[in-house]
Amino acid sequence: MGTDVKARRGRPKTVPDAERRRQIVQAAEKLFVRKGFAGTCTREIAACCRISKQTLYRLFPGKLDLFAAVVESHRLKMIDFGDGYDDLPLDQALARMFMIDIDQQNYEIRAAFLRTANIESLQHPQIRDILRRHGGHRNRMELKEWLDRQCRKGRLAIQNTDNAAHMLLDVFTGAVIFDALGGFSWSDREERIAHFRQCIAIFLEGALPAGKRAADD
Repeated sequence: MGTDVKARRGRPKTVPDAERRRQIVQAAEKLFVRKGFAGTCTREIAACCRISKQTLYRLFPGKLDLFAAVVESHRLKMIDFGDGYDDLPLDQALARMFMIDIDQQNYEIRAAFLRTANIESLQHPQIRDILRRHGGHRNRMELKEWLDRQCRKGRLAIQNTDNAAHMLLDVFTGAVIFDALGGFSWSDREERIAHFRQCIAIFLEGALPAGKRAADD
């Protein structure tokens, strides 16, 4: 009879909380982009991940907590400080930091989330606060630290690095949002990359130490 007896089902494999959180954040980002923050409910997110609402709420007490996690995850898709890129030429360091060579599919994903989040932030102050604390503010502080380090090394000369960091983020994130709204409508990836390379060049020309440009020429 042994050959006819079906093997007993084992206990279902448990998914580590870190992996489950990653899956939830990924699913939530797609829904937030498609339906907006207000139009997305936690029941839909749980259903997409094939988990119970209890599991969802154990990992994320509320929808705002989940949105904050999505913003934090998205922040890492917008700017990558890597190992600091201190050994690279400044233009290459900034190009890598802002990931201007990102493929079109991932570019459109991050552009779509930025567009949706910033539009909804006009109607929901709590979203605006989350975007500032978990996204823009943290990126600006890390970028300021990088600019400060380059100034200490004598590679840049910037009087107010906080303002410079703010300006750089406005140039890159603002352009992405505007493009997502149909403003720039770059014809292809190469045109988009060329635009950002020119932005980097213009920034660096104004931030080089006195006499540096003439010496390079």
